[in-house]
Amino acid sequence: MGKLRHHAIAVLACAAVALSTVAAAGQVVEIEVSKTFGEIQLVNRGAAIQLSSEVKVEQMVDGKWQQTPVANLYLISSCTQSPAPACVLLAANASLRPVPWRGNYCSSQCMANCNLDGPVPPGTYRYVVTSCDRKRRFYSAAFEKKAQAAQDLSLPRK
Repeated sequence: MGKLRHHAIAVLACAAVALSTVAAAGQVVEIEVSKTFGEIQLVNRGAAIQLSSEVKVEQMVDGKWQQTPVANLYLISSCTQSPAPACVLLAANASLRPVPWRGNYCSSQCMANCNLDGPVPPGTYRYVVTSCDRKRRFYSAAFEKKAQAAQDLSLPRK
């Protein structure tokens, strides 16, 4: 009986540690993907947080997420924000709707000086945003990029 009680206490202690770890690691920032390609909204469901303004894009390749070399994709609300700040503050219970991604490698949102540019290939992608201290990562749901001809990729005007 004593061994059973000792085992039960150990199991409960492990469960408590696991639950507190999950709660601490729980996402407070959600990246909501719109039905319109490239449009996202970040929603903060927790305390204020400093986010890196750089948005990364990952592609599903052979069942694994791989970083796609997309440049000039930032958490900016207009193309007049140049250069983009290193970090942005997302207040508690606030949201941010950045300029949409156009699906390109370099001219991602706004006009950019690019030697080489073009559309990323069709496939399954997701967005990744990190906290400014790089300790937390936030992922969007997966979304599909269709062939280039199926999308309006006009540049936003200043």
